Amino acid sequence: MIRILIRTVLTVLGIIGGLLCYFICQGMFSGYPRYHTGVLSDIGLLLIMAVGGTAWIIDHRRIDADE
Repeated sequence: MIRILIRTVLTVLGIIGGLLCYFICQGMFSGYPRYHTGVLSDIGLLLIMAVGGTAWIIDHRRIDADE
């Protein structure tokens, strides 16, 4: 039971940390409003978060993930 609680708390903290990083980095690479780079910056950040989340899910589904 405690193991599930720890894993849940770590997951929630990871999501909060990821969202914090997203909102801090949002607009960092959008220096050209004429070319709508703000939208490209958001798309890039979302892709990075999706790849990281996918890697995390795959890693935690492995049989030997607890070792």
